[in-house]
Amino acid sequence: MKRGRDKVSILSVSNVSYFYKSRYQTVQAVKSVSCEFEEGKTYAIVGKSGCGKTTLLSLLAALDLPTDGSILYQGTSTANLDRDKYRRNDVTVIYQSFNLFPLLNGIENVMYPMELNGINSKLAEEKAKELIIKVGLTEKVFKQFPRMLSGGEQQRIAVARALASNAKVVLADEPTGNLDSENGQNVVNILKALAHNEGYCIIVVTHDLDIACQLDVTLHMSDGKMEVG
Repeated sequence: MKRGRDKVSILSVSNVSYFYKSRYQTVQAVKSVSCEFEEGKTYAIVGKSGCGKTTLLSLLAALDLPTDGSILYQGTSTANLDRDKYRRNDVTVIYQSFNLFPLLNGIENVMYPMELNGINSKLAEEKAKELIIKVGLTEKVFKQFPRMLSGGEQQRIAVARALASNAKVVLADEPTGNLDSENGQNVVNILKALAHNEGYCIIVVTHDLDIACQLDVTLHMSDGKMEVG
């Protein structure tokens, strides 16, 4: 663990388990996991495919609720939150596949979460431009559609869109998985700066140990269980 500064806990996972149930079997994907996530820090969740790390990320995003245990956001269980509002305002997800809207240009993709929150289109456009510049892109991408952008540019647009919601928790699911090493490192540097300079809580699921070792805390998952390393 690096950077031993005291920070405010924003997410708390307490004895969380999660079961997938089908007609034929029940699989425990997450097993009695407990951990804390603080503002101003970066976290890596690492482990082999199928170990439960992506399932845990989806629980942190309140896409589903734990079968047992609880996840608290600023002291309130996700089971008691308006989960749509939580995902709109408090937590945001960056995906490996970028998940940009193909028929929206760079500015429009970043504007989208702001317009969902009722922000005036003119203000949303100005903010979107600021965020695109903030993640290291230039004005040339403003009017370009995703198919016209490189993978690195698309992922930076995805980061800018994530920031547009003003959510202080950023969940990144293999955010460098489709990028070359240089563009992957650029995205990691942006995420680190957001945590250390602006107080975001950054949680990254990754299989890349070179990336994990650059982050403040590494959480290892194996067969649904977790340990801090």
